[in-house]
Amino acid sequence: MSAFRNYSVPGAGGPSPMVAAFWDDLMTSNGGQVYKLVTDDYVIIQWNNMRIYEHGGTNDVNTFQMILYNPDYMGYITPTGDGEIKIQYKEYNNISVGDYSQYTPLHGCYSTTGLENHLGNIGLEYAFNNQNPTEAMPLNDETALFITTSLGYTYTLGDVNQDDELNVLDVVTTVNFILGVLDPTAYQQYAGDMNDDDSINILDVVLLVNIILSN
Repeated sequence: MSAFRNYSVPGAGGPSPMVAAFWDDLMTSNGGQVYKLVTDDYVIIQWNNMRIYEHGGTNDVNTFQMILYNPDYMGYITPTGDGEIKIQYKEYNNISVGDYSQYTPLHGCYSTTGLENHLGNIGLEYAFNNQNPTEAMPLNDETALFITTSLGYTYTLGDVNQDDELNVLDVVTTVNFILGVLDPTAYQQYAGDMNDDDSINILDVVLLVNIILSN
């Protein structure tokens, strides 16, 4: 990422879309490394022993990682289809000082943590310039953030249209999946597979109809 000078998110400064675990002027010299692990279910990116440019000669390093979960994998599906994100910090030293109110600092302010969409106009800011909402946990060593749209959502088998009811609309939608009229999301694939045979077919329709009639 070439935008080393961090700003508030969402906003015009920096690249978009973006997930910022620790947006600051970080250096990979003096032992700093970036690693990644890519699987079908998740991607892990780890920043190891990263120093901040202005403090490159100190022992204040940052080691943290971001885990991006694949919402198409059964264990990580969400009601919105958005992937969940975990950001966790082993060593957290937020020491880059700057003041945008007076001038444009050479290397930015205290770090930014948050995310924004591809237009840079919708996002979620957890911390910027050493400030965060009063309800938010201050970031420190051995802390983590988990970003999700689930909010304790419970999944009901058969409720493929997610209206919290089992009715004829779910039957119609399931039939459309079978006929290829509609493509199910990961959630709908889970909810529509009534007999858990990894396929949505007429057997699932029969089970769904029987449940509706019994209610």
